[in-house]
Amino acid sequence: MVQFEELRLSLLEYEEKLTQLREALGLDDMNKEIAELEEQTAQDGFWNDLANSQKVQQRISQLRSKINAYNSLEGEYNDALVLIELADEAEDLDMLDECKEAVDGFISRLDAM
Repeated sequence: MVQFEELRLSLLEYEEKLTQLREALGLDDMNKEIAELEEQTAQDGFWNDLANSQKVQQRISQLRSKINAYNSLEGEYNDALVLIELADEAEDLDMLDECKEAVDGFISRLDAM
């Protein structure tokens, strides 16, 4: 149906921005840093230095939080896309408002990030 196709196309316009956000946040580098920090936590004597071990754990937590926020946003994008496709296949215009809300919610969160 035309309404769903227009909504899908408007959502797809944000795919590049989502990719740019991933790159701007440096998610791949964050994952590497987490791996390196976790290696440190496995080394002998790491936990003997309480101040350093807390600092490392806090950094891991911060990085994971940022990664989880992005992954949640990416999931929201994918969920909205699937919802639109399912509603279109079912030709269910009653779902149009729900699809619009999903798209608007994603765009709002993307802009906030």
